[in-house]
Amino acid sequence: MFTKIFTFLNSTRESFIILWKYPVISSEIYSLNLGILISGFLFLLVGTKIIKIFMKKAKNRFLKNINDNATRIWISNFLFYLLLFLLVISISIYMGFSIQIIKKVWTTSIFTISDNPIKISSLVLGILFFLFGLRLSKYFSLKFQNSILEHFKIDLATRKTLEKILRYILIILTSLFSLSIIGIPLTAFTVIGGAFAIGIGFGSQNLVNNFLSGLVLTIERPVKVGDIVEVENKLGTIESIGARSTIIKTYDNLRVVLPNSKLLENTVVNWSLIDQLIRRKLTIGIAYGSDVIKAKERLEFVAEKHRQIVQNPKPLVLFSDFGDSALIFDLLFWTKLTSEINPLQIESDLRFSINQLFAEENIEIAFPQMDVHIKNGS
Repeated sequence: MFTKIFTFLNSTRESFIILWKYPVISSEIYSLNLGILISGFLFLLVGTKIIKIFMKKAKNRFLKNINDNATRIWISNFLFYLLLFLLVISISIYMGFSIQIIKKVWTTSIFTISDNPIKISSLVLGILFFLFGLRLSKYFSLKFQNSILEHFKIDLATRKTLEKILRYILIILTSLFSLSIIGIPLTAFTVIGGAFAIGIGFGSQNLVNNFLSGLVLTIERPVKVGDIVEVENKLGTIESIGARSTIIKTYDNLRVVLPNSKLLENTVVNWSLIDQLIRRKLTIGIAYGSDVIKAKERLEFVAEKHRQIVQNPKPLVLFSDFGDSALIFDLLFWTKLTSEINPLQIESDLRFSINQLFAEENIEIAFPQMDVHIKNGS
């Protein structure tokens, strides 16, 4: 009985060895057995699982200190694919790919620029450095704005401007270093620059115009982030000034995307360019025969009572005209314009209060009326 079992196990082992050594690929350059292929695939599955566990622990211990969520996700994905790439290289070596073959492929020249050969290795490393540098440029510029500039008590608009300038500088430096890693000399861009200039002349006027307008807005700052502006009959707060367009948040909570050039070419009313203090006017008509002194006092009382109306300068009531059907009064008041204070809401509050107070004081708010005299003919 033991002899039969031993014979069965021995034959099974021999069959397994034969199956393990079964040639899947057999050539003079490279050969691959079925067993190596299966074990390599299993190593890939196990290794990928280990990398995922490692990245999960790295997120909880190290990457959690990065405040920007997008940067944190990007670095996590970059590390994951880097480790996965190293795993694939290791498995390739295990499966019989010699280091010499991998090295030869890695150092193969793809094309040549100005007698400088561009290799696969330099191209891959240059692209990876450029992508990584773009993300780091965004992270460091935001860190510079939120951590360093805040300590100097600089206003939000200035911090945004400095952050954007720093990001542009870092992107330019990243691009130059990436080109250096790839092996592309800057002199090669003389021809490309000429072709690019021709392309700008034919089809990129608006894009370049908006980009240059964005630089002017960033440096000259006729408008800045946080300003309340009125452009093309749209009133709102500037949320961001990008390389091509500016986003304005209206009081209806809508986002209006305007090309930067429109803010320079069109008339823009910046309600908070120098300061946030603005004057508004409310016109009220009362009936003839009403007590104008009492009406003036009540209008001043309503304006002084509203908490969003400043008292220096004080609200002013002017008896502006004798109208056709009413005695016209103008209530002038000042308020600080912020994203939380809406002048239209203040005017509405005042009208409610004036209507209620005039009704209590028997002051009649006038309405258009006409007396018609009919004469009998002979």
